[in-house]
Amino acid sequence: MSKQNSTAKAALKLNYKQIFLIGFGFLASSLAWSIYNSQVPLILEQRFQLSGVLIGTIMTIDNFFGVIFQPLVGAASDKTRTRIGRRMPWIIVGIPVCALFFSLAPLQQTLWAFMGAIIIFNLVMSLWRSPVISLMPDVTARPLRSKANGVINMMGGIGSILAFLVGGILSDIRDDKFFAFFFASVLMMIALFILLKFVREPDSLSFREEHNISIKNTISNRWAYQAREALADDPHAKDEEEAQAAEGKKRSFAAFLTLPGAEKRSLLFLLLAVFSWFMGFNAIEAFFTLFATNTYGISGGSATMM
Repeated sequence: MSKQNSTAKAALKLNYKQIFLIGFGFLASSLAWSIYNSQVPLILEQRFQLSGVLIGTIMTIDNFFGVIFQPLVGAASDKTRTRIGRRMPWIIVGIPVCALFFSLAPLQQTLWAFMGAIIIFNLVMSLWRSPVISLMPDVTARPLRSKANGVINMMGGIGSILAFLVGGILSDIRDDKFFAFFFASVLMMIALFILLKFVREPDSLSFREEHNISIKNTISNRWAYQAREALADDPHAKDEEEAQAAEGKKRSFAAFLTLPGAEKRSLLFLLLAVFSWFMGFNAIEAFFTLFATNTYGISGGSATMM
């Protein structure tokens, strides 16, 4: 590494406060998913008497939407340009709609109404999850993203803990489990308020400057200016696009075919291990509360807190 790059890297400093506040978006997402995965199977079995096969099928809806829509929305948000940035328009629309239908879901007494609410929730969640995750790299220089990602993952973990502890307690207050879902909806709206209040994308500043829109002296705008300067000074920024293009070529199926036989087998076994891990984890996550309530006779809330 050259002396210039070493100096530039040393000058970069992670804005932990900003990353912590951005993390509320991921916290809200993780909290909602944890409550969804623990409470929806219970409702499907106890209220609608569905079989395990049907419950498992319904619980895969979010994965289908995630695979289809999240990459498309991520690419679309990259091309979005507004006075509030590239990601925030998706987040501003998505979170309130998610919060509304998440609160309405446990109140539905017919299967079709309940399915309609959770399908809309899953669809809209897939429209704002990618943008909210993209906020961190949008304001963080490349050498600092590993540290920033650690903060974001910590916030996601806190969201899951809140879902299992607080959500578990709230789910036993009423038979329809409304308060657990409402708790997640309230946290989603609080997260949206925090993002609107304290997070400004550097792209938003550029758009406002180009269109002669006033920029107030707020902490979010000051942090956005600092982030833009850090990204501009990042010695890795110019090479990032080329690196991503090269990485894309490495990930192509054609590149896989050119690998030596030993490397192909190694990669296939690695992919099989990852596939098996996720399959097992999702099976446990979706059916654990049902297993605990049916096997040990405990309440849904107690099963959630386990």
